[in-house]
Amino acid sequence: MKKLLAIGMGILLLGACTGEQKFLSQEELLKFAKGHDLVAVFPDGRVETYNGRGLGPLLTHLETKDLKGAQMYDKVTGRASALLLAYGGAVSLHTGMLSKEAIEILGKYHIQYTADKEVEYILNRSKTGSCPMETIARNLNDAQEAFPILKAGYEALVSQNYTGQ
Repeated sequence: MKKLLAIGMGILLLGACTGEQKFLSQEELLKFAKGHDLVAVFPDGRVETYNGRGLGPLLTHLETKDLKGAQMYDKVTGRASALLLAYGGAVSLHTGMLSKEAIEILGKYHIQYTADKEVEYILNRSKTGSCPMETIARNLNDAQEAFPILKAGYEALVSQNYTGQ
């Protein structure tokens, strides 16, 4: 599984008037990402931005829409996020932090990626152990099967007012 060089990372946009495809540089993608936790740039040129902790923004999007062909920015990407990106149909990702467990999923689903930093696993909010969503995702390998499990796990954490332990 190879990482793309940052120079090779692009965002596919359709020209509004000409129908031409245009690739944005990674630098241009990161301009969209400023101040956002999740950004999706779709092949039709639409850009959607989300803010929120954990998997919330990604799950919110996937409840009503897919990510078919989208180029993504995600602030932190672990195995659970990678499974959700695959479920939605994303084609590439740039992330600030990427877990080694996510790399396996990104490779399996042919999602090209770059990362500012790679880590063994994503920590919980109090930095005392693994993120609970990463624990739920640890034995999941199929994106279609993972979606309802991850959604239920996230909703359970939210309902329990999860604080990071």
